[in-house]
Amino acid sequence: MTENNEIKEEKQQVESMESLMAELGDSLLPFKEGDLVEATILAVAGNRIWVDVAGQSLGFIPEREITSKSGLKKGDKVYASVISMDSEEGNVVLSLRQADREKYWLEMSQKYESGEPATITITDANKGGLMSEIGGIQGFLPVSQLSPKNYPRVEGGNKDEILNRLRQFIGTEVLVKVLNCDKEGGKLIFSERAVSADEVKDKLEQINIGDKHKGKITGIVDFGLFVSLDPQVEGLVHISEVSWSRVTDLNKLFKVGDEIEAMIIGKEDGRVSLSIKRLQDDPWAEAAKKYNVGDVISGKVTKVTPFGAFVSIEKGIDGLVHISELSSDHVSDPSKVIELGKEYKMKIISIEPSSHRLGLSLKELNASVAKNEEKLPESKDSESDIKEADSKQELSQEPEKKKSKTVAAKKSSGKDKADKK
Repeated sequence: MTENNEIKEEKQQVESMESLMAELGDSLLPFKEGDLVEATILAVAGNRIWVDVAGQSLGFIPEREITSKSGLKKGDKVYASVISMDSEEGNVVLSLRQADREKYWLEMSQKYESGEPATITITDANKGGLMSEIGGIQGFLPVSQLSPKNYPRVEGGNKDEILNRLRQFIGTEVLVKVLNCDKEGGKLIFSERAVSADEVKDKLEQINIGDKHKGKITGIVDFGLFVSLDPQVEGLVHISEVSWSRVTDLNKLFKVGDEIEAMIIGKEDGRVSLSIKRLQDDPWAEAAKKYNVGDVISGKVTKVTPFGAFVSIEKGIDGLVHISELSSDHVSDPSKVIELGKEYKMKIISIEPSSHRLGLSLKELNASVAKNEEKLPESKDSESDIKEADSKQELSQEPEKKKSKTVAAKKSSGKDKADKK
Protein backbone atom coordinates (compact mmCIF):
# COMPACT_ATOMS: atom_id res chain seq x y z
CA MET A 1 0.00 0.00 0.00
CA THR A 2 2.79 2.28 0.87
CA GLU A 3 4.61 1.50 -2.39
CA ASN A 4 1.48 2.23 -4.42
CA ASN A 5 1.12 5.58 -2.67
CA GLU A 6 4.72 6.51 -3.55
CA ILE A 7 4.16 5.63 -7.22
CA LYS A 8 0.98 7.66 -7.18
CA GLU A 9 2.81 10.68 -5.75
CA GLU A 10 5.60 10.42 -8.35
CA LYS A 11 3.06 10.35 -11.17
CA GLN A 12 1.37 13.39 -9.73
CA GLN A 13 4.73 15.22 -9.53
CA VAL A 14 5.60 14.38 -13.15
CA GLU A 15 2.15 15.47 -14.29
CA SER A 16 2.55 18.69 -12.33
CA MET A 17 6.04 19.31 -13.84
CA GLU A 18 4.79 18.66 -17.35
CA SER A 19 1.87 20.95 -16.74
CA LEU A 20 4.17 23.64 -15.34
CA MET A 21 6.62 23.34 -18.27
CA ALA A 22 3.74 23.59 -20.71
CA GLU A 23 2.56 26.69 -18.91
CA LEU A 24 5.91 28.48 -18.30
CA GLY A 25 7.97 27.11 -21.18
CA ASP A 26 11.47 28.64 -21.46
CA SER A 27 11.18 30.52 -18.19
CA LEU A 28 12.12 27.31 -16.39
CA LEU A 29 15.53 27.20 -18.07
CA PRO A 30 18.39 28.76 -16.04
CA PHE A 31 19.43 31.11 -18.90
CA LYS A 32 17.92 33.64 -21.28
CA GLU A 33 18.71 35.39 -24.57
CA GLY A 34 21.99 37.27 -24.40
CA ASP A 35 23.45 35.05 -21.68
CA LEU A 36 26.84 33.44 -22.04
CA VAL A 37 26.48 29.71 -21.34
CA GLU A 38 28.67 26.64 -21.27
CA ALA A 39 27.70 24.03 -23.87
CA THR A 40 28.98 20.54 -24.63
CA ILE A 41 29.42 19.57 -28.27
CA LEU A 42 27.26 16.59 -29.26
CA ALA A 43 28.09 16.59 -32.97
CA VAL A 44 29.79 18.70 -35.67
CA ALA A 45 27.63 18.00 -38.68
CA GLY A 46 26.83 19.82 -41.90
CA ASN A 47 26.43 23.54 -41.46
CA ARG A 48 25.85 23.49 -37.70
CA ILE A 49 27.22 22.27 -34.39
CA TRP A 50 24.81 20.43 -32.07
CA VAL A 51 25.29 21.07 -28.37
CA ASP A 52 23.86 20.22 -24.97
CA VAL A 53 23.20 23.55 -23.25
CA ALA A 54 24.06 23.46 -19.55
CA GLY A 55 22.54 19.98 -19.28
CA GLN A 56 19.10 21.59 -19.64
CA SER A 57 18.33 21.83 -23.34
CA LEU A 58 19.33 20.79 -26.84
CA GLY A 59 20.76 23.61 -28.99
CA PHE A 60 22.74 24.27 -32.11
CA ILE A 61 25.21 26.83 -33.48
CA PRO A 62 24.48 27.80 -37.11
CA GLU A 63 27.43 28.17 -39.51
CA ARG A 64 27.18 31.97 -39.67
CA GLU A 65 27.76 32.09 -35.91
CA ILE A 66 30.74 29.71 -35.88
CA THR A 67 34.12 31.40 -35.51
CA SER A 68 35.99 28.27 -36.57
CA LYS A 69 35.24 24.56 -36.66
CA SER A 70 38.92 23.76 -36.56
CA GLY A 71 39.74 21.32 -33.73
CA LEU A 72 36.18 21.13 -32.41
CA LYS A 73 34.93 17.59 -31.65
CA LYS A 74 32.29 15.71 -29.69
CA GLY A 75 32.65 16.17 -25.96
CA ASP A 76 34.43 19.55 -26.15
CA LYS A 77 33.04 22.28 -23.94
CA VAL A 78 32.58 25.77 -25.45
CA TYR A 79 31.16 29.07 -24.31
CA ALA A 80 28.41 30.45 -26.51
CA SER A 81 25.90 33.30 -26.40
CA VAL A 82 22.18 32.54 -26.49
CA ILE A 83 20.65 34.38 -29.46
CA SER A 84 17.25 32.62 -29.48
CA MET A 85 15.45 30.47 -26.94
CA ASP A 86 13.31 28.64 -29.47
CA SER A 87 14.06 27.87 -33.11
CA GLU A 88 11.50 26.49 -35.56
CA GLU A 89 12.52 23.02 -34.40
CA GLY A 90 12.14 24.06 -30.77
CA ASN A 91 15.87 24.19 -30.01
CA VAL A 92 18.03 26.88 -28.43
CA VAL A 93 20.12 28.85 -31.01
CA LEU A 94 23.59 29.90 -29.92
CA SER A 95 26.55 31.90 -31.27
CA LEU A 96 30.26 31.32 -30.85
CA ARG A 97 31.04 34.54 -32.68
CA GLN A 98 29.02 36.69 -30.32
CA ALA A 99 30.41 34.77 -27.36
CA ASP A 100 33.92 35.48 -28.56
CA ARG A 101 33.11 39.18 -28.70
CA GLU A 102 31.66 39.17 -25.20
CA LYS A 103 34.61 37.22 -23.83
CA TYR A 104 37.06 39.53 -25.60
CA TRP A 105 35.45 42.69 -24.25
CA LEU A 106 35.43 41.13 -20.80
CA GLU A 107 39.09 40.14 -21.08
CA MET A 108 40.17 43.57 -22.37
CA SER A 109 38.13 45.31 -19.67
CA GLN A 110 39.89 43.25 -17.00
CA LYS A 111 43.30 44.00 -18.55
CA TYR A 112 42.44 47.69 -18.67
CA GLU A 113 41.43 47.73 -15.00
CA SER A 114 44.41 45.69 -13.79
CA GLY A 115 47.02 47.22 -16.09
CA GLU A 116 48.26 43.77 -17.07
CA PRO A 117 49.77 43.33 -20.54
CA ALA A 118 47.81 41.50 -23.24
CA THR A 119 49.00 39.74 -26.37
CA ILE A 120 47.32 40.77 -29.62
CA THR A 121 47.74 39.53 -33.19
CA ILE A 122 48.14 42.21 -35.86
CA THR A 123 45.62 41.69 -38.66
CA ASP A 124 45.97 44.90 -40.69
CA ALA A 125 47.78 48.25 -40.93
CA ASN A 126 47.15 51.79 -42.11
CA LYS A 127 49.30 54.93 -42.18
CA GLY A 128 48.31 55.73 -38.59
CA GLY A 129 49.15 52.41 -36.99
CA LEU A 130 48.34 48.71 -36.58
CA MET A 131 45.02 46.90 -36.13
CA SER A 132 43.94 43.74 -34.35
CA GLU A 133 40.53 42.18 -34.97
CA ILE A 134 38.81 39.43 -32.98
CA GLY A 135 35.17 38.44 -33.44
CA GLY A 136 34.41 41.69 -35.22
CA ILE A 137 36.02 43.81 -32.48
CA GLN A 138 38.78 45.99 -33.88
CA GLY A 139 41.57 47.28 -31.67
CA PHE A 140 44.04 49.98 -32.72
CA LEU A 141 47.73 50.42 -31.92
CA PRO A 142 48.81 53.95 -33.00
CA VAL A 143 52.28 54.50 -34.46
CA SER A 144 53.06 56.86 -31.58
CA GLN A 145 52.46 54.00 -29.12
CA LEU A 146 54.92 51.57 -30.71
CA SER A 147 58.10 50.73 -28.81
CA PRO A 148 61.33 52.45 -29.90
CA LYS A 149 62.41 49.15 -31.47
CA ASN A 150 59.35 48.93 -33.72
CA TYR A 151 58.82 52.64 -34.47
CA PRO A 152 59.07 53.19 -38.26
CA ARG A 153 61.72 55.88 -38.75
CA VAL A 154 61.40 56.88 -42.38
CA GLU A 155 63.58 59.51 -44.02
CA GLY A 156 61.47 62.45 -45.11
CA GLY A 157 58.42 61.05 -43.31
CA ASN A 158 57.19 59.32 -46.49
CA LYS A 159 53.74 57.97 -45.56
CA ASP A 160 53.77 55.22 -48.17
CA GLU A 161 57.08 53.91 -46.85
CA ILE A 162 55.76 54.10 -43.28
CA LEU A 163 52.79 51.99 -44.37
CA ASN A 164 55.11 49.43 -45.98
CA ARG A 165 57.06 49.15 -42.73
CA LEU A 166 53.88 48.73 -40.68
CA ARG A 167 52.52 46.03 -42.97
CA GLN A 168 55.48 43.87 -42.05
CA PHE A 169 53.86 43.36 -38.62
CA ILE A 170 50.70 41.72 -40.03
CA GLY A 171 50.40 38.20 -38.60
CA THR A 172 52.78 38.87 -35.72
CA GLU A 173 51.96 38.96 -32.00
CA VAL A 174 52.63 42.11 -29.98
CA LEU A 175 52.61 42.54 -26.21
CA VAL A 176 50.57 45.63 -25.32
CA LYS A 177 48.69 47.42 -22.58
CA VAL A 178 45.07 48.57 -22.99
CA LEU A 179 44.92 52.38 -23.02
CA ASN A 180 41.18 52.68 -23.66
CA CYS A 181 38.38 50.10 -23.43
CA ASP A 182 34.96 51.50 -24.34
CA LYS A 183 32.52 48.71 -25.25
CA GLU A 184 29.57 51.03 -25.88
CA GLY A 185 31.63 53.33 -28.10
CA GLY A 186 33.42 50.39 -29.73
CA LYS A 187 36.85 51.86 -28.92
CA LEU A 188 39.81 49.70 -28.01
CA ILE A 189 43.23 51.40 -28.01
CA PHE A 190 46.54 49.66 -27.28
CA SER A 191 50.06 50.77 -26.42
CA GLU A 192 53.22 48.75 -26.89
CA ARG A 193 55.34 51.51 -25.41
CA ALA A 194 53.40 51.42 -22.14
CA VAL A 195 54.44 47.79 -21.46
CA SER A 196 57.93 48.86 -20.44
CA ALA A 197 56.86 52.27 -19.13
CA ASP A 198 57.62 51.41 -15.51
CA GLU A 199 61.11 50.14 -16.35
CA VAL A 200 61.72 53.20 -18.53
CA LYS A 201 60.51 55.45 -15.72
CA ASP A 202 62.98 53.88 -13.29
CA LYS A 203 65.82 54.32 -15.75
CA LEU A 204 64.86 57.92 -16.50
CA GLU A 205 64.98 58.71 -12.79
CA GLN A 206 68.67 57.86 -12.90
CA ILE A 207 69.26 60.30 -15.77
CA ASN A 208 69.70 63.99 -14.93
CA ILE A 209 69.36 67.04 -17.11
CA GLY A 210 72.83 68.25 -17.98
CA ASP A 211 74.32 64.73 -18.01
CA LYS A 212 76.45 63.65 -20.98
CA HIS A 213 75.54 60.33 -22.57
CA LYS A 214 76.84 58.29 -25.46
CA GLY A 215 74.33 56.64 -27.75
CA LYS A 216 73.85 55.09 -31.16
CA ILE A 217 71.82 56.74 -33.92
CA THR A 218 68.85 54.49 -34.70
CA GLY A 219 67.01 56.75 -37.12
CA ILE A 220 67.39 59.95 -39.12
CA VAL A 221 64.33 62.03 -40.04
CA ASP A 222 63.82 65.57 -41.32
CA PHE A 223 63.34 66.99 -37.83
CA GLY A 224 66.19 65.24 -36.01
CA LEU A 225 68.11 62.17 -34.88
CA PHE A 226 66.78 59.25 -32.85
CA VAL A 227 69.45 58.04 -30.45
CA SER A 228 69.35 54.83 -28.39
CA LEU A 229 70.76 55.45 -24.91
CA ASP A 230 69.58 52.06 -23.66
CA PRO A 231 67.55 49.17 -25.17
CA GLN A 232 64.45 50.73 -23.58
CA VAL A 233 65.40 54.41 -23.53
CA GLU A 234 65.57 56.47 -26.69
CA GLY A 235 66.19 60.17 -27.09
CA LEU A 236 65.72 62.73 -29.84
CA VAL A 237 68.24 65.33 -30.97
CA HIS A 238 66.10 67.95 -32.67
CA ILE A 239 67.70 69.41 -35.81
CA SER A 240 67.97 72.77 -34.02
CA GLU A 241 70.12 71.11 -31.32
CA VAL A 242 72.60 69.45 -33.69
CA SER A 243 74.88 72.43 -34.33
CA TRP A 244 75.21 76.15 -33.64
CA SER A 245 75.40 76.51 -37.43
CA ARG A 246 72.25 76.10 -39.51
CA VAL A 247 71.76 72.45 -40.56
CA THR A 248 69.59 71.64 -43.58
CA ASP A 249 70.47 68.00 -44.35
CA LEU A 250 71.23 65.64 -41.45
CA ASN A 251 72.08 62.79 -43.82
CA LYS A 252 75.18 64.70 -44.95
CA LEU A 253 76.48 64.77 -41.37
CA PHE A 254 75.32 61.46 -39.87
CA LYS A 255 74.31 57.91 -40.71
CA VAL A 256 72.36 55.24 -38.82
CA GLY A 257 74.69 53.32 -36.52
CA ASP A 258 76.96 56.29 -35.74
CA GLU A 259 77.85 56.66 -32.08
CA ILE A 260 77.55 60.19 -30.73
CA GLU A 261 77.79 62.02 -27.43
CA ALA A 262 74.95 64.32 -26.39
CA MET A 263 73.66 66.25 -23.41
CA ILE A 264 70.33 65.52 -21.70
CA ILE A 265 68.27 68.71 -21.95
CA GLY A 266 64.77 67.43 -21.18
CA LYS A 267 62.64 64.52 -19.88
CA GLU A 268 58.90 64.30 -20.36
CA ASP A 269 56.34 61.45 -20.69
CA GLY A 270 59.09 58.86 -21.06
CA ARG A 271 60.80 60.86 -23.80
CA VAL A 272 64.32 62.26 -23.62
CA SER A 273 65.48 65.42 -25.40
CA LEU A 274 69.15 65.62 -26.35
CA SER A 275 71.58 68.23 -27.63
CA ILE A 276 74.89 67.86 -29.43
CA LYS A 277 75.64 71.55 -29.84
CA ARG A 278 75.47 72.33 -26.13
CA LEU A 279 78.60 70.31 -25.57
CA GLN A 280 80.41 72.95 -27.65
CA ASP A 281 81.18 76.60 -26.88
CA ASP A 282 78.48 79.01 -27.97
CA PRO A 283 79.99 81.17 -30.75
CA TRP A 284 77.36 83.84 -30.12
CA ALA A 285 79.11 84.80 -26.91
CA GLU A 286 82.09 86.02 -28.97
CA ALA A 287 79.82 87.44 -31.65
CA ALA A 288 78.39 89.85 -29.09
CA LYS A 289 81.85 91.36 -28.67
CA LYS A 290 82.84 91.15 -32.30
CA TYR A 291 79.87 92.57 -34.23
CA ASN A 292 77.90 95.79 -33.90
CA VAL A 293 74.82 97.30 -35.52
CA GLY A 294 75.90 99.22 -38.60
CA ASP A 295 78.86 96.95 -39.40
CA VAL A 296 79.21 95.84 -43.02
CA ILE A 297 80.03 92.12 -43.24
CA SER A 298 80.36 89.45 -45.91
CA GLY A 299 78.24 86.29 -45.77
CA LYS A 300 77.26 83.29 -47.87
CA VAL A 301 73.60 82.54 -48.57
CA THR A 302 72.81 79.07 -47.14
CA LYS A 303 69.05 78.99 -47.62
CA VAL A 304 66.46 81.01 -49.51
CA THR A 305 62.89 80.96 -48.17
CA PRO A 306 59.65 82.76 -49.12
CA PHE A 307 60.27 85.23 -46.28
CA GLY A 308 63.94 85.96 -46.96
CA ALA A 309 67.34 84.28 -46.81
CA PHE A 310 69.69 82.82 -44.21
CA VAL A 311 73.28 83.97 -44.45
CA SER A 312 76.31 82.33 -42.84
CA ILE A 313 78.66 84.95 -41.42
CA GLU A 314 81.10 82.53 -39.84
CA LYS A 315 80.94 79.03 -38.34
CA GLY A 316 78.05 78.93 -35.93
CA ILE A 317 76.81 82.42 -36.74
CA ASP A 318 73.90 82.76 -39.15
CA GLY A 319 71.91 85.87 -39.90
CA LEU A 320 68.58 86.50 -41.57
CA VAL A 321 67.96 89.04 -44.27
CA HIS A 322 64.19 89.47 -44.31
CA ILE A 323 62.40 89.86 -47.63
CA SER A 324 61.67 93.48 -46.69
CA GLU A 325 65.43 94.10 -46.36
CA LEU A 326 66.41 92.73 -49.77
CA SER A 327 65.54 95.73 -51.89
CA SER A 328 63.93 99.16 -51.83
CA ASP A 329 61.61 97.85 -54.55
CA HIS A 330 58.80 95.39 -53.79
CA VAL A 331 60.08 91.78 -53.72
CA SER A 332 57.70 88.85 -54.14
CA ASP A 333 60.31 86.17 -54.75
CA PRO A 334 63.60 86.42 -52.78
CA SER A 335 65.34 84.00 -55.17
CA LYS A 336 65.10 86.64 -57.90
CA VAL A 337 67.11 89.07 -55.78
CA ILE A 338 69.51 86.84 -53.87
CA GLU A 339 71.21 83.65 -55.02
CA LEU A 340 71.80 80.49 -52.99
CA GLY A 341 75.50 79.79 -52.38
CA LYS A 342 76.59 83.27 -53.41
CA GLU A 343 78.48 85.65 -51.12
CA TYR A 344 77.16 89.16 -50.47
CA LYS A 345 78.09 92.18 -48.42
CA MET A 346 75.37 93.26 -46.01
CA LYS A 347 74.80 95.65 -43.16
CA ILE A 348 73.99 94.46 -39.62
CA ILE A 349 70.73 96.10 -38.53
CA SER A 350 70.13 94.13 -35.30
CA ILE A 351 71.97 91.67 -33.08
CA GLU A 352 70.56 89.63 -30.18
CA PRO A 353 73.24 87.20 -28.91
CA SER A 354 71.05 85.82 -26.12
CA SER A 355 68.41 84.63 -28.60
CA HIS A 356 70.95 83.93 -31.37
CA ARG A 357 69.47 86.40 -33.82
CA LEU A 358 71.26 88.58 -36.31
CA GLY A 359 69.31 90.86 -38.63
CA LEU A 360 70.89 91.82 -41.95
CA SER A 361 70.01 94.25 -44.71
CA LEU A 362 71.00 94.23 -48.35
CA LYS A 363 68.90 97.23 -49.32
CA GLU A 364 70.51 99.58 -46.74
CA LEU A 365 73.97 98.74 -48.00
CA ASN A 366 72.86 99.16 -51.62
CA ALA A 367 71.24 102.47 -50.73
CA SER A 368 74.51 103.71 -49.22
CA VAL A 369 76.48 102.57 -52.28
CA ALA A 370 73.95 104.19 -54.61
CA LYS A 371 74.19 107.44 -52.68
CA ASN A 372 77.96 107.49 -52.98
CA GLU A 373 77.73 106.69 -56.67
CA GLU A 374 75.32 109.58 -57.16
CA LYS A 375 77.84 112.00 -55.64
CA LEU A 376 80.68 110.71 -57.80
CA PRO A 377 79.09 111.57 -61.18
CA GLU A 378 78.23 115.08 -59.87
CA SER A 379 81.94 115.97 -59.41
CA LYS A 380 82.76 114.55 -62.82
CA ASP A 381 80.01 116.59 -64.42
CA SER A 382 81.28 119.76 -62.71
CA GLU A 383 84.80 119.13 -64.02
CA SER A 384 83.41 118.46 -67.46
CA ASP A 385 81.36 121.63 -67.32
CA ILE A 386 84.48 123.63 -66.39
CA LYS A 387 86.42 122.14 -69.29
CA GLU A 388 83.52 122.81 -71.62
CA ALA A 389 83.30 126.42 -70.38
CA ASP A 390 87.03 126.85 -70.83
CA SER A 391 86.75 125.45 -74.33
CA LYS A 392 83.88 127.81 -75.17
CA GLN A 393 85.79 130.70 -73.72
CA GLU A 394 88.79 129.85 -75.84
CA LEU A 395 86.60 129.60 -78.93
CA SER A 396 84.94 132.91 -78.14
CA GLN A 397 88.36 134.53 -77.72
CA GLU A 398 89.77 133.21 -81.05
CA PRO A 399 88.08 135.85 -83.32
CA GLU A 400 89.39 138.59 -81.06
CA LYS A 401 92.87 137.12 -81.28
CA LYS A 402 92.60 136.84 -85.05
CA LYS A 403 91.34 140.44 -85.25
CA SER A 404 94.24 141.70 -83.15
CA LYS A 405 96.71 139.81 -85.31
CA THR A 406 95.16 141.34 -88.50
CA VAL A 407 95.28 144.87 -87.11
CA ALA A 408 98.84 144.35 -85.96
CA ALA A 409 99.77 143.00 -89.40
CA LYS A 410 98.21 146.00 -91.16
CA LYS A 411 99.98 148.42 -88.86
CA SER A 412 103.23 146.66 -89.46
CA SER A 413 102.65 146.70 -93.22
CA GLY A 414 101.84 150.46 -93.23
CA LYS A 415 104.89 151.17 -91.20
CA ASP A 416 107.07 149.25 -93.63
CA LYS A 417 105.64 151.21 -96.55
CA ALA A 418 106.24 154.49 -94.79
CA ASP A 419 109.82 153.55 -94.10
CA LYS A 420 110.39 152.70 -97.75
CA LYS A 421 109.15 156.10 -98.83
